[in-house]
Amino acid sequence: MKYYIGIDGGGTKTLAYLGNEKKEVLSSIKVGSTNYHSVGTISTKKEFKEIFDFFKVNIGITLDKIKGVCIGGAGIDSPKDEKVIEKIFRDIGYENDLLIYNDSVTALVGANGEKKGAMVISGTGSIVLGIDKSGKSHRVGGWGHIIDDAGSGYAIARDGLKKIVESYDGREDNTEIWEVISKKLNISHVGELISFIYNTDIKKHDIANLAPCIIDLYKIDAVAKKVIDNAVRDLCKMIDALANKMNEEDFSLGLSGSILLKSDVIRKLFSKEIEKKYPDIHIHLPKENAATGALILAVES
Repeated sequence: MKYYIGIDGGGTKTLAYLGNEKKEVLSSIKVGSTNYHSVGTISTKKEFKEIFDFFKVNIGITLDKIKGVCIGGAGIDSPKDEKVIEKIFRDIGYENDLLIYNDSVTALVGANGEKKGAMVISGTGSIVLGIDKSGKSHRVGGWGHIIDDAGSGYAIARDGLKKIVESYDGREDNTEIWEVISKKLNISHVGELISFIYNTDIKKHDIANLAPCIIDLYKIDAVAKKVIDNAVRDLCKMIDALANKMNEEDFSLGLSGSILLKSDVIRKLFSKEIEKKYPDIHIHLPKENAATGALILAVES
């Protein structure tokens, strides 16, 4: 039997599947973040080594028995990133086939069951990826929360917080966003938002976690509605750009990320707009997860 490993390397946790040539999952393990930009190469190497050690101790599969590994990782955006990850695996002692992708690629393959079609991810961040009929990859977004992440949980939360201070100043209508956010953060004055936002211990996902508070106000608060409608428009613009790059309007579009998967409001608004403009695009929930997508790619390599 031939063995393969598919890895979904996230910014907070990493999921790895051990599988066979039939793409059947034999075992799995979750470890910590493997985004070396966030946690460093030493910690990243430690987490990857834990994966190999787990399969060796619990399943009896040593490094030399693993024919192929595919990782789709957060923060893998350039040839330099790929070289860093490859060196980590080689330093661990893994010498066989190794495929390294951004996590959007493995998410797409997991969602669609094959390396074609498109995927829109809106979670903490956002990105759209498509693989056209010729096999060429196209990417839109995913440039990080400081200059991009349009339509993401972070963007929704950031824009909601912006509306709070604008309303406080009189630059925006009154909004209930302050009421729900102040309770969530256990604060009593708008000025305390500054301490929260610029606290060095507060990470991107801590701000993004406030997005559901704003989404819940969609039907009852006009200002919150502005924020959500803007996020949906941004996601739709990303699909416009992708369709233009792919020169196709009849592909399969998988949805992923906590905002699209957990928020009925945003998913329905987004789907309605896309289906109206692109009736031949097939929107669907993911068939499988990104770790399965990585396993599929590892086997097919």
